[in-house]
Amino acid sequence: MNKKLHPEIIKHFHSTTFMTPIIGVTGGKGGVGKSTVAVNLAAAFVAQGRRVALIDADVDAPNDSILLGIPLENPEPVTIMQPIFDPEKCTDCRKCVKACQLNSLFRPQAKTINLMGECNGCEACYLVCPEGAISRGSHSVGTLYKTERGKLTLYTGALQPGLAESALVVNAVRDAAFAEADQFDIILVDTAPGTHCNVISALKGADHVLAVTEPTPLGSHDLELILSLLEMFAMQRSVVINRSDLPGKKEKVEQAARASSAPIAGEIKLDKDLLAGYLQGTPVLIFCRIHRQQRFSWIWLTI
Repeated sequence: MNKKLHPEIIKHFHSTTFMTPIIGVTGGKGGVGKSTVAVNLAAAFVAQGRRVALIDADVDAPNDSILLGIPLENPEPVTIMQPIFDPEKCTDCRKCVKACQLNSLFRPQAKTINLMGECNGCEACYLVCPEGAISRGSHSVGTLYKTERGKLTLYTGALQPGLAESALVVNAVRDAAFAEADQFDIILVDTAPGTHCNVISALKGADHVLAVTEPTPLGSHDLELILSLLEMFAMQRSVVINRSDLPGKKEKVEQAARASSAPIAGEIKLDKDLLAGYLQGTPVLIFCRIHRQQRFSWIWLTI
């Protein structure tokens, strides 16, 4: 997977229109504590007095708001173009059917075009129709939320259940936050698990990426995959080992990190305070301060 990309692709991938630094939080395997790290890292920056934007780009299952204990606010629909067909103008040329790359258009009878499958709003059918028989309709694919609490602003994207085009919502939530990037001192992006296109889109422009994993066979295997992806896009990277005191093989994780020239940014042991904060929907940094316990402010020191 260590394919080298063209320098122009790398340059475009890293380009942004603003100076605010971006830190990505990702992980090949689901359930390793990626969102827990992102939320507590955001709380650590806020405790320093920084203005923080946290982007929950795991649009299939966003949960940063739950971990923060705050409701989602200010909903805005994410819409795409959906074709509307006029049989009176249709000449039955079928160019629209041929142009649909998703094969979602079906012609059951003359001058009748039905949308039978997923539409990604590419507008190919609209553009190729020579008779103007197709007009632009609108279809909702998800929702954006913007929730503000003090110096923290949470941007959340939520895909509408049953739809497959989550990339549209990922791009929309990124664009919403990036449009206001100059208002923040730092931007954190919490991605979906895996190494698919949505993860790549969410990490575009990141100055540094934290790869969260755990000392298990699955954890070390998937860490290798995500580190290979980050290396492919020439991204600065480091590793966070969650549940580092599990009776697993931490040396496999350390080996994968060394092979990718990714330093270990921090280790998180099984912790009752972390669990209590998780259950209460409170970042452990704040939870421990309430209970006058040691502050949870590692990791950001190494970035």
